[in-house]
Amino acid sequence: MERWIADYLRHLEEHRRCSSATVRAYRDELNRLEAFARSRLKRAPRVTQDLTPELVTAYAAARSLERTDARRPIAARTLARSLAAVRSFLRFMERRGHPTATTRGALPRVSLPQTLPASISETALNGLLDELAGKIAADDTRSLRALAAVECLYGAGLRVGELAGLTRNRLDEGRHLVRVLGKGSRERVVPMSRRAVAEALLPGPSGKGVTARTLERDVTAILGRLGPSAATHAHALRHSFATHLLDRGADLRAVQELLGHRNLATTQIYTHVTRRRLKAAYARAHPRA
Repeated sequence: MERWIADYLRHLEEHRRCSSATVRAYRDELNRLEAFARSRLKRAPRVTQDLTPELVTAYAAARSLERTDARRPIAARTLARSLAAVRSFLRFMERRGHPTATTRGALPRVSLPQTLPASISETALNGLLDELAGKIAADDTRSLRALAAVECLYGAGLRVGELAGLTRNRLDEGRHLVRVLGKGSRERVVPMSRRAVAEALLPGPSGKGVTARTLERDVTAILGRLGPSAATHAHALRHSFATHLLDRGADLRAVQELLGHRNLATTQIYTHVTRRRLKAAYARAHPRA
C-alpha cells in the first residue's frame, strides 16, 4: 500500500499541481489509514484486496472517535477532510484498473455546519492601520513588516502563503498590480493599494523571504489590538477584503476573480455575511425594527 500512496501523492504534485501543504495533508491522512489497516490485519495491507467496505467503515468510525491534543473530539471538518482523502485515493486506484466503487460507497458522508467567515469591522480595521502607519518607528523593522503584511492581505485579498511567496518580478509597482500564484498553481493578477505596494516584498532577518508562519504570528499580534471580540487570524483579512467589497456594491464575479476561487459558490458565502450585516444594521437603526 505504501507504494500506491507514494504514486498517488506524486500524481497530486505533478498532474493536479496541488500545493505542498495539500500533498502533506493527504499523505498524513493516508498514512493514518495504512497504519490502521496494518494494525487491524496484523500485516502490511494489500491494495486493493484489503481495502474492503468493512475496513474503511471501521476506519471512519475509529477516526470519528479520536481526540485532539486538548482531549476534545475532532471537528466534523477534520473528519470530512480525512474521509475525502481516502475517497480520492480510492478513485485514483479505480482509474488504474482496480474497482473501488463499493468501498467508496461505504464511506460515510459527514454533515458540516454552515459557518460564515469571520470579517473585521471596516471602520475599526482602517482606523488601526492608519494609527499604526503614523506611530511605528522607522527603525522598527519587525513592526513595519507586520503592518505591510496586514496591508497586503487586506488590500489585495491574499492568502498568507501567497504573500510569503511573492517575488520582485511578480510586482508591477507602476500599475499597482501583482501576479499571485495561488492554490493549484493557478495564477491571477490583483490590484494593490499604493501603501501595500511600497512594502509588498517582506524580507526576514537574514534578508531572505519571511515564512508564512512568522507572518501569521505578526499579523495576529497587530489584529489583537482590536480587542477580544475581533477576529485576529490572518485569514480574517482576506474575508474582510471580500466582505467589504461586496458591502460597497462590487460584482460577485469580480470578487471571485480577485480571490482566485475556482467556483462561484465558494465566493457566494460572503453574500450571506453582507446580508447578515445589513439585517443587524437595520435592527440597530430603524425606529420600528
